[in-house]
Amino acid sequence: MKTKNKLVLLIILLILLIIICRSMFSLSDINYTLYVDGNEIRVKEIYNVDNYYIELKTKNHVYPFRIYDNNKGRKLVENVYMFEDSNLECVLPIIDNKSYIDMMCYSDGILYNYYNLIGDNERLDEYISTIEEYDINVFKNEFNQIKNIQTTKFNRLYNFNKYISITTYQGLIVNNLEINLFNKDIYNNKISEFVDKYYIVADYDNTHSFNSFYIVDITNGETKKLKSKYDISYDSYIEGVVDNKIYLYDTDNENQYELDVFNNTIDIISNNNYIRYYTNKKWEKMNKVKANKELYFNFQTLDNNFTNYDYVKETDYYYYLFKKNGISYKLYRVDKNDININKFILDVPVTNIAFKDDYLYYTYKNRLFYYSDQTGLKIILENSELQFNDTIKYYIY
Repeated sequence: MKTKNKLVLLIILLILLIIICRSMFSLSDINYTLYVDGNEIRVKEIYNVDNYYIELKTKNHVYPFRIYDNNKGRKLVENVYMFEDSNLECVLPIIDNKSYIDMMCYSDGILYNYYNLIGDNERLDEYISTIEEYDINVFKNEFNQIKNIQTTKFNRLYNFNKYISITTYQGLIVNNLEINLFNKDIYNNKISEFVDKYYIVADYDNTHSFNSFYIVDITNGETKKLKSKYDISYDSYIEGVVDNKIYLYDTDNENQYELDVFNNTIDIISNNNYIRYYTNKKWEKMNKVKANKELYFNFQTLDNNFTNYDYVKETDYYYYLFKKNGISYKLYRVDKNDININKFILDVPVTNIAFKDDYLYYTYKNRLFYYSDQTGLKIILENSELQFNDTIKYYIY
C-alpha cells in the first residue's frame, strides 16, 4: 500500500476513534430540561453498565431513581406529572408513554412512594386518578395461586421474568421444575448455597461425611457432581460467599475450604491454627477456636454517615438503612449518587433481606416477598415449611 493511502487510512481511523470516544463520553452524563405547567424540571441521566441513574430536580427538591434497562437510548423522560400543595411535592416521570415507577413525594424531608401515602391527601388521590398512564392496581399486593408443587404455592406475577428457586427436602424447585437430588428426605441441608446461576449442595446420601457436591444450573435444570479429594464432615457450615466463591468450615476436621464452582475446584485454604475471615470488605486472619463456634462472615457496612440507624446494608448503588420501629423496621434507601436523600421503602418485619438491583427479597412466616420501584411489595410464593425450618433457602435469578 502506498504511503499516501496509509496516511488516509490512519486519518480515517483516528476520526472514527474520536467519534467513538465522544459517543462513549456522552453516554455517561447528559442534562436536559422539561417544563410542566410553568415549572422547570431539570433532568440528569447518568449511564451505567446495567442501569440509568436519573435525577429530576425541581426548584425545591431532587428526585433520584434508576432504570435497570441499558438498551433504552437517551433522554428517557418524556414528560413529568407534578403535584404541589402546602404539605407535599410529588413528581411522576413518564418513560415510553407509561409510568415506570410510582409517583414520588416529599413529605417532611423524606421521599415516599405514592402508594405509601394513599388516603392521606384527598387532593393528591384525586389528581393521580386523572393520570391516564398511571395504574394503581399495579401496586396492589394480592395472592392468586397459579400452581402448587409439593408444599409450595406460586403466586400469579406479571412482568417478573426471573428464575424462582426454593429448596425442598429432596432437592430443589425452580419455577415449574422439580429437581430431586437425594434418595431420602433431608431436613437439615444447611451445607448449601446459591452462587450466580448455580445451586450447590452437599451430597447428603452418605452417613457421616461426604466428598462431593451437587451443582444445579437453575436456568436449565442440568445437574452435575463436583468431587472433592477430601472427606468433609456434615458438621460443617458455610461461612459466606465472596467473589462467587463459597467458604466452608469443617468443625470436626478444622479445615476451611474454598469452593470455586466456575473452575470446579475445592481447596483447603486454612493452616494448622488459622483460617481466613472476611469482614468489612477485607480479609483477616482468625484463630480456629473462633471458627469452631460457627462464626459467619460479616457483610454489614460500617459507615459513619448513618450512625442514627440500627442496621446498614450496602449494594453496588445503594445504602439500605434499617430503623427499629416497635417489632418491625422502617427501611430507607439512599442512592450513592446523593447520600443526603432518604427514601422510605416500606415497613419490614426482618433484617435478613437480599438485595439485587432495585429489587429486595425476604421471607416472613410462610411467604416469600419481593419489592421493586416498579411494582411495590408483592408475594412470590407461600410455603408452609418456611416458618418452621430455617434451612429452607430461596433464590431469585
